[in-house]
Amino acid sequence: MLLQACNLLKTETIKKELTVKKRINTLAAFLLIFSGAIVAQVDSFELKEDVIIDTKGVKVIVKEKTSEIKTNEAGDTVRTKTETIEITTSRDEDVPEDGKESDDDFDVKKIIKEELTHEVEKIEEPKFIETNWNNFHLGLNNLINSGGELDVATEGDFSSLEVAPSSVNFTWDIVTQAINLYRGKVRLVYGIGIDYNNYRFKNNVSLIKNADKELEVTEDAVNYDKNKLVVQHINVPLLINFKIAPKNSNDYLHISGGANFGYRIGSHMKQKWNDNGKKKNKAEDDYNLEQFRVGYEMQFGYKNIVLYGRYFPESIFKANEGPNLRTVSAGILIGKI
Repeated sequence: MLLQACNLLKTETIKKELTVKKRINTLAAFLLIFSGAIVAQVDSFELKEDVIIDTKGVKVIVKEKTSEIKTNEAGDTVRTKTETIEITTSRDEDVPEDGKESDDDFDVKKIIKEELTHEVEKIEEPKFIETNWNNFHLGLNNLINSGGELDVATEGDFSSLEVAPSSVNFTWDIVTQAINLYRGKVRLVYGIGIDYNNYRFKNNVSLIKNADKELEVTEDAVNYDKNKLVVQHINVPLLINFKIAPKNSNDYLHISGGANFGYRIGSHMKQKWNDNGKKKNKAEDDYNLEQFRVGYEMQFGYKNIVLYGRYFPESIFKANEGPNLRTVSAGILIGKI
C-alpha cells in the first residue's frame, strides 16, 4: 500500500509539472504575439526593458534591442529590430511529501528565451549617380535695365522696347544627373537641355540692324496681335543640391544653388497681325545678342515640386551694340532632381 501511495504521489507531481510547463509555454506564445503587435506600432531604436510580470515564482521581461541594418534574402537593405522575451521560473526539484511548495523552495531557476526579429523598414541606398530624363522648367521671364527696373529699356533710343510680364521661359532638360557626395543628402547636379526665352513686346516695334550692323528699334504702324523676340540656348546647369529630411521620413526639402551656362543656338522675331486676313512674319537674325551667357540659378522645393529662379547679370545684347538688359526668370520645375 505504501508503495502504491508513493507511486500515486509521484504521478500527481509529474502531472503538476507538465501543467506548469504548458502554462509557461502558452504564456510565452501569447507574449510573443502581444509584443509583435506593439512593435508594429512603436518605432524606437533605444534599448528598453519592460517587466510584464514579476511574482515570486515567475518573472517575464520583454527586451528591445538596438536595430541592425542587414541585407535580406531578396537582396534589399533593411533595418531589422529584434526583441527578446525572457521568462524566468523558480521551483524546487524535490517536492515535499505534502505536495506543497513554500517561497523558500524557489531556488532552482529555469529561463526561457524567445526572440522575435522583424523588418522595420526598407532602406533605399542612394546611388552614386542618378540619371533623370526629360525634366521641364516652365515659368515667366523679364528684362531688367541698368537701373534695376523691369519691363523697360531706358537707355538711348531703346525706350520703346518694353517687355510684357507674360513672357514665357521654357526649358527642356534632356538629361539631368546627380552625383552623390554625402549619403544622398549632398549632391552635385548637372545636365544639358534647350532653353527658350520669349520676350513679348508691349509696343508695336521691330528690331532691325542698319547698314553699320547697329541695332535699331523701329515703331511700326501695324497693330500686332503677337510680337516677340525668341532666343534659344543650349543650357548646362551646375548646382549643389541639399536634401533635407527628418530621420526615417520620406518627406524632404530640396535646396539647390549654382551656375547656369548657355550657348545661343538661334534667335528670331515673330509677329502676327490681322490685315484683311491673318498675317505673320518670322525674321531670323542674331540681333547683336551675346553668344555665351553665365548666370545664377536657385531651386527650392518639397519632394518633386520644385520652384526655380534664374538671373543673368550680363546684358543679353553685346556691349555698345544694343540696350543694356539682363534676363530674370522664375517658375516651376516639372520632374525629379
